[in-house]
Amino acid sequence: MFITIKTYFLSFLLRLVLNSIFFTCRIKAHNESSFISHINKNSALLAFWHHHSLLFAHYVRQKRLPIWAISSTHSDSEILAKVLTSWHIKLIRGSSTRGWVNIIKQMIGLYRSSNTIIAVTPDGPRGPRKVAKPGAFSVAYKHGAQIFSVAATASSFWSLPSWDKTIIPKPFSIIHIRFSALPSKTSLESTSLSKELLLNQKKLIDDV
Repeated sequence: MFITIKTYFLSFLLRLVLNSIFFTCRIKAHNESSFISHINKNSALLAFWHHHSLLFAHYVRQKRLPIWAISSTHSDSEILAKVLTSWHIKLIRGSSTRGWVNIIKQMIGLYRSSNTIIAVTPDGPRGPRKVAKPGAFSVAYKHGAQIFSVAATASSFWSLPSWDKTIIPKPFSIIHIRFSALPSKTSLESTSLSKELLLNQKKLIDDV
């Protein structure tokens, strides 16, 4: 009971702080046109590093994109999950201790039933930081979904002292988002996937 009340209070407080900050920020999207054109007709998997979650979630909310996001059922994730649902982002919930079986089943069901956009942080929920796990990528490839690497940054930001160093933009900053479609022949090995995400991030920094 106490834990539930604490979770609701902290999620409310976090939502209040984030909404206040994001209200003052501006978004600049890079390589957006091909991404928007694709998701209007086809399924997609959007992959970005865990520490960029809040930046991309704000982009999704502003664009009102019908996206499903993968979220752990671990207690540490509950606070953020409540914030995301308040932003009308649908969640696929599952436990990492059970090998993400429930998440994989839900992904397969969504990809089979309709054109679906699923967002995943391949180095989540607890790292290692910037090391991509291939599970979600495999499901997307098998069901014909285009995979997009999503990079994000802000002109000015704070980094939290968490394992992933989550980025929170400072008030009145510019949030930059960059999309890059992964080539169909990209290897599903962790090293290759990580390189693709890191390369897109480097290109975004160069653009900015």
